[in-house]
Amino acid sequence: MPCLPYAEGDKPTIDPKCCTGLQNLVATATSKNDKVTACHCLEDAFQKFPAIHDKYMKAIPNLCNVTVPFPLSKEMKCDK
Repeated sequence: MPCLPYAEGDKPTIDPKCCTGLQNLVATATSKNDKVTACHCLEDAFQKFPAIHDKYMKAIPNLCNVTVPFPLSKEMKCDK
């Protein structure tokens, strides 16, 4: 949820709690199954919050200096 104001374009800067959450997600999702589950969770969030902008979601990993094992996008392909 801390990522939502930025992802919806309501705030011009990212909340540090968003970065912490993303870092924790990446650190705990170590197996392929964990990564697919995390991907599906984020994919579901896109459906629940239609105001999320793809360009902002794609920028979050770089803003947080986190490497995510899948692209954050409305076009995510979690089962690949």
